[in-house]
Amino acid sequence: MVPAYARVLLGKKPYSAPSGTVIEPVELEARTVKLSAAHLQRYRDVCAVPASARGLPPAYLHVLAMPLHMQLFVVKNFPVKVLGLIHLRNTIRVLAPVDERAPLRLRVHFDTMRETDYGQEYDFTTSYEQNGALVWEEISTMFARGTSGPKEGSKRPVIERSNHPETGTHTDTLEVADNTGWRYARVSGDFNPIHLTARTAQMFGFKQAVAHGMWSMGRCLASAAPHIPNMKIQIDTQFKLPVYIPSQALARTWAVEGGADISMCTMKGDRLHLAMQVRTL
Repeated sequence: MVPAYARVLLGKKPYSAPSGTVIEPVELEARTVKLSAAHLQRYRDVCAVPASARGLPPAYLHVLAMPLHMQLFVVKNFPVKVLGLIHLRNTIRVLAPVDERAPLRLRVHFDTMRETDYGQEYDFTTSYEQNGALVWEEISTMFARGTSGPKEGSKRPVIERSNHPETGTHTDTLEVADNTGWRYARVSGDFNPIHLTARTAQMFGFKQAVAHGMWSMGRCLASAAPHIPNMKIQIDTQFKLPVYIPSQALARTWAVEGGADISMCTMKGDRLHLAMQVRTL
């Protein structure tokens, strides 16, 4: 991870790919990934996963793939500087229970860049197999701001959310402590400076350090654990406003047919940090 971070920080890649860039596919593989009970417990602690929640937390395998993601970001074929990218959307499919004692096979794949009215979107696919069967899959969409503004009337794609009562089925107050960025970084290996201190976040245009989007997702899934089906599920998440460190936020869960809707919003409830849908497959 350390050499990869050095190459990211010192690399000469642009923040947005030049017009006409041709994307060359990249696939990386780790043939044997073994789970660590101690590492899993650290993740459960930092995301406050309840002891009653069975199996692996749904977003945990994203954390294990971080070293391979970093290797992908620094290959020559990857066109932009990763520190300029914003995590826009995420889809996770939990396809089968994972045997924590058996090794996994991990693949990370990149082959997609989309030009949008706002900038460029990049998709990364992460997948795990166990005993030859696909057990977990993720598509992360990252965003690079364009050099010009959006076209008139253009809108970002959004997760459709039905009208819910303000109270929700379950509501939690989430404490985003001073050390949240550092704790999650030590578990995930993602030491992006915007998540660590106010001073390093200000270098990238943020007034304070901001919580990692995947921590926010993991924390909201932990809050909603009693309402999430314990079977094959798909989790669609759209990241909205940053969550500043330190702060408080509300996690709201609504039980719906086939799953749950989840949101993370400000304490006043007037602005959204993320919107999530969990559905059985």
